[in-house]
Amino acid sequence: AFGRSVYLTCYEVLKRSIAKRNAGDYNWISHFDNTTATSNLSVAERMLCAATAGMICWVFIFPADVIRSRLYAQSISNNDQICAFDVARNMVKEQGLTSIYRGMGVTVARAGPVAAAVLPMYDYALAWISS
Repeated sequence: AFGRSVYLTCYEVLKRSIAKRNAGDYNWISHFDNTTATSNLSVAERMLCAATAGMICWVFIFPADVIRSRLYAQSISNNDQICAFDVARNMVKEQGLTSIYRGMGVTVARAGPVAAAVLPMYDYALAWISS
C-alpha cells in the first residue's frame, strides 16, 4: 500500500507540475493543489511523468521488498517464526548493508518503461469511463 501511494502521488504531482509549467506558472508550491487540469498533457509528457514516478517509487520501497522476499523464502524453508526486523538484521550482519540494495539498479531501470506504459493507459481508461 505504501509503494502504491508513493507511485500514484509522484505521478500526480509530476503531471500537475508539468501542466503548471505549460501554463506559465512557475510557483512550485501551487503544484500540490487540486485545481490543475492535466487533461491537456501530451502522451509523451504523461509517459515521462509515469516513468519518473515508477523509478522514484522503487527507490523508496526496494529495501522493504527485498526483506519481504527473504521473509517469505525463510518462512517456506523452516517453521520458525521470524519477523522482518530479524531478516533485515541478519542480512546486514551476514552480507553487509548493500545486500538490501542488491538488484535495485535493474529493478529501477525496469520500472521506468513499465510505468510509462501502465499509468498513461490508466489515465485514458479513467477518462473514458468517466465520460
